[in-house]
Amino acid sequence: MTLYADLKNVRSEEDVKDAYIKVLGLTSYTKGLIDIQTEEIWFEAKDTGKHSSYAMFTQLLHYVQDALNKGERIPPFLAVIDTEKAAIMKSADVLPFLAKKRFVGVNPPANIRQKPWRSYPHISAPILSRFV
Repeated sequence: MTLYADLKNVRSEEDVKDAYIKVLGLTSYTKGLIDIQTEEIWFEAKDTGKHSSYAMFTQLLHYVQDALNKGERIPPFLAVIDTEKAAIMKSADVLPFLAKKRFVGVNPPANIRQKPWRSYPHISAPILSRFV
C-alpha cells in the first residue's frame, strides 16, 4: 500500500504514526509524549486532518520549550503529520524565539482545541513564517 492509502484507513493516532514510520523507514525511534522522536526529527501526529499545521506546531513547540528548559538536546527538524498533510521546519529557525521563554498559563497540549494559541506572540511569527 501507499502512504495515501494507509492514511485513508487509519482509526487512531497510533495508526498515523505507524504509517509514517513505515513509509519513512524509521528504525531508531521512540513513541511517547512527543509522538515520534528520533535523533534527527520530532513529530507531532493527529488522527484527522481537522487541526491546522499551526496548531500542531504550537503543541510540538510546547514540548520543545519543555526540553529546552530541562537542558535536553533538540533535533535539527520538527514535523507535524496527520491523515491529510505534513509539514516540516528547521529547529534552528525557532529556537531563538524559545530561548528562556515559558508557556505561562498554557493549557496542557492535549487541550489544543480549547486555547487561543495565537495569544503567544513569541511563537506565532516563527511558526507562521517558517514551516513548509
